[in-house]
Amino acid sequence: MQVSYVPNPRDPSLERVTLAVVREGKLLGSADPPGTVEDEILWAPDSKAFFINGNNNANSDYHFAVYRLLDSKLSVVSDLTEHALQDMVRSFPPCRAKDPYDKCKELAADPDGYIGTAAIDWVQNSSAIVIMAEVTCSSSMGGITCAVLGYELEIPSGKLLRRMEPKALASRWQHSMAWKFNIPDPPEFADK
Repeated sequence: MQVSYVPNPRDPSLERVTLAVVREGKLLGSADPPGTVEDEILWAPDSKAFFINGNNNANSDYHFAVYRLLDSKLSVVSDLTEHALQDMVRSFPPCRAKDPYDKCKELAADPDGYIGTAAIDWVQNSSAIVIMAEVTCSSSMGGITCAVLGYELEIPSGKLLRRMEPKALASRWQHSMAWKFNIPDPPEFADK
């Protein structure tokens, strides 16, 4: 992987990284980090894929991208978190939260806007990945703020292979996390 730094078009005083995957002198493709800060890369054990974590404010708004090497080309895996995000909305419906956000219906329709996802590790070489999904840690989220679930996702379909409550996620995957995972308080929902 070749790493280059270029001026950021939004602010030329800052640099942004570009990543080129090269094998035997041949460019296989480029990868764009999903965030502007705290980007990290982890290759799959079989070296056929890698993921990049990143966020846009060093606190929340985190996301990841998965890239696979197929037929000597680099390709990005799209729509990988769709099933996990749908499960998060079912598990933590924004409009049922205690003290819900006034635009909770909009959040439910666009969960990517209030649920961050971070890749944690690879399983089954490069055919599955472990992720953590978290509701934005903001008082505007009401009783579901900081709610977390873990998932094992099939690559490239995004099919849910395993769903993990926070304690199970910590127990199984803390060793792979770059941070100390704190089990969040249980969500609070409004009375019906």
